[in-house]
Amino acid sequence: MLKTVLIADDHPVYLLGLRTLLQTRNDLYQIVHEATSVDEMMEKLVCQPVDIIITDLSMPGATYPDGLSMIQTLTRRYPQSQVTVITMLSNPELLASLWRQGVHAVLSKNSLSTELIKTLRSPPQRRSTIERPEVHLTQRETEVLRLLLCGLTVNQISEQLHRAKQTVSTQKMSAMRKLGAKTDYELFQCAQSLGLGN
Repeated sequence: MLKTVLIADDHPVYLLGLRTLLQTRNDLYQIVHEATSVDEMMEKLVCQPVDIIITDLSMPGATYPDGLSMIQTLTRRYPQSQVTVITMLSNPELLASLWRQGVHAVLSKNSLSTELIKTLRSPPQRRSTIERPEVHLTQRETEVLRLLLCGLTVNQISEQLHRAKQTVSTQKMSAMRKLGAKTDYELFQCAQSLGLGN
């Protein structure tokens, strides 16, 4: 029996890749929706829910946020749908949070060509393989990350929070260590996916 599928990614190349991979098994999967934003995905699912949702973790959206909030909405509204998340992020705390939302699998965009079909046909991955003790950000670290996501510099955050620039910088670096982010880009992606930009 054919399973209906929605694929969602804001990058045309990855969307094409997902479509091409699934079309190699058109005896098993029928793509009924494609979306390039969270809002478009939600609108299409309201019209026609699907058996499988394959979605990027970070996508634009005006009405709906992306990241963990998006996954929470999907698993709550469509508990019968199998949700597979594709992402470039490998932060263990983020992955653990996704598992707790009940996703079927989390795949790296780098391994889609070899892993996607195999993963869709397998039972849900074991959560214990990626669970690690949770690391909690302090209130001040969270505050700094939220402001960074708003586009403020360390200097501007220092002025706004009436903290020394060195203190703000230390809190940023501490958050990077806890989240396993090696660059500012990875830090922003992790923070945004954890819902700190909403």
